[in-house]
Amino acid sequence: MKHGENKRRLGSLPLVSLFCLVFLGACMVLACSNNPGKPQRKQTVLDTEFDDARLGAEESQNMASAMGLVEDPDLNAYINDIGKRMIPFAPKRAFNYTFEIVDQAAPNAFALPGGHIYISRGLLTLVNTEDELACVIGHEITHAAERHAAARQEFGRRLNPFSMGYMRAGQLAAYGRNQERDADRGGQILAAKAGWNPMGMATFMQDLNAMDRLTIGWSRLPSFFDSHPSSPERAATTFNRGENIQWVARPHIAPTHLDFLEKMQGLTVGEDPKEGIFEKTRFLHLDMDFSLRFPDGWRLINDREVVGAIDPSYKAFIALRVEGPGDDPQAMARKVIETELLQMRAKINSETPIQIGEYPGYRLEVHVPSARTSVSMTFIAYQDYIFRIDTVAQSGQLNRYIGRGRATVRSFRPLTEKEKSQFELIELEIVEARVGESLAQLSARTNNKLDLGTTAVLNDVFIDAQLKPGQPVKIGKGRPYVPTQEEDGENREESPTNKKVDGQS
Repeated sequence: MKHGENKRRLGSLPLVSLFCLVFLGACMVLACSNNPGKPQRKQTVLDTEFDDARLGAEESQNMASAMGLVEDPDLNAYINDIGKRMIPFAPKRAFNYTFEIVDQAAPNAFALPGGHIYISRGLLTLVNTEDELACVIGHEITHAAERHAAARQEFGRRLNPFSMGYMRAGQLAAYGRNQERDADRGGQILAAKAGWNPMGMATFMQDLNAMDRLTIGWSRLPSFFDSHPSSPERAATTFNRGENIQWVARPHIAPTHLDFLEKMQGLTVGEDPKEGIFEKTRFLHLDMDFSLRFPDGWRLINDREVVGAIDPSYKAFIALRVEGPGDDPQAMARKVIETELLQMRAKINSETPIQIGEYPGYRLEVHVPSARTSVSMTFIAYQDYIFRIDTVAQSGQLNRYIGRGRATVRSFRPLTEKEKSQFELIELEIVEARVGESLAQLSARTNNKLDLGTTAVLNDVFIDAQLKPGQPVKIGKGRPYVPTQEEDGENREESPTNKKVDGQS
């Protein structure tokens, strides 16, 4: 399948250093450093468009390595064609715009300073018309063109000096409510001037609201929409505005609705099994044959850099990583003490050898004054690798969460045979409805792997809708997930941290 060929080279991903939470109001920042243990308190100031371009270029590299990009030349060209048609109607800027597809299951879009625009594969599976997609891209062009990041210079103060990668980019792309409203308006105006129906913004908002109301069957990364969730009021505002914007239709880049939908065919829907999957709150990873259960009610995260869960109050975080090859957890803990923690000037409160089921482990209780953070680190030896599970909380708060953290550690075990059978890759496929067919009947006939609620939202139809003969419908096509041991001729054993992310090409 064309969208399944996103190669991921070994050694291209940064190791995740100490997972820190910074509590600045309701803002939480995760520490993911390319240079573990070496915080740099550097104020980022976006005085000019050239500063936007410089910072955006730096953070776009972090974004590509941390989250991954969907490498599909045809689909990428299509996204770029839509964006470039609107740029002449945007405020003139000194930077060049780029448009890329980020490998994220959540429906999402965001802009980094300097014109770096990202659309998630999850959003591409949700949009149903080129008008909707154009309005979303126009929304992000507006953020960049109006230099909204520069207007929120306080982000330089709220960024943790450790923060890197996609969480840092997330803070750069987090705008105020008025800026979101401005971008909604700007996106509709840009789309209209370029010949698309500005009502596309309203219909997309309605679909996004419907998707958010569903209990989605895959783990959802925190979306950059989450800071300013779409609401009925926002959908209504864009609907009213769309009715009053004057516009002249131009031919779509995709000539027909079917042509549009077929451009998305083959996109992975939901979690990619090579990243591991969540079954309720238990994380399962087939390539490394382990599972781990996170606390109930916590917000789950699963991406290239992070597997973890965030306390709903944003006062604690539990994170999993592979620390490296080995069979001696105490030796690995000592290595972390002498490198990462030493550089962070952390205080080691206690060290304890432990046993996790039949697997040897070692626990550190750590305080990091510079990050105002306390951490319980557990190292576990399993199948020739050392796993590390961190329970992180604000200084003075760790004791409130230590029980749940240790329960998570005790849940570490190999997969059961039943759990191994749950791994399946689901890809978007376009099928045609038959005469008199309902959505449920079509799903049964085509062996659709998505539930009816999700299928209805993805197709912008009611769950009990009577489909029209020949109507194109998006479904989920399943195929077995088979982990591979080598990629691009290289042995994955050379980089154990990549065993989390390098499951299948």
